[in-house]
Amino acid sequence: MNKDSFKEYIKESEPDKRDKGYAWHTAIGLQAVDGLKTSEYLVQTAERAGNRGT
Repeated sequence: MNKDSFKEYIKESEPDKRDKGYAWHTAIGLQAVDGLKTSEYLVQTAERAGNRGT
């Protein structure tokens, strides 16, 4: 059977607001783990993205 492992991935729709929020939270958390301070720009961008649902 010749199955394309990415076929289902490609069919997925855009991530919903919850998934995107989780991704932003993870990104900010990873910066903290690396000892980096989250920039105000990143926080503002994440907040804007959350407010418009993208």
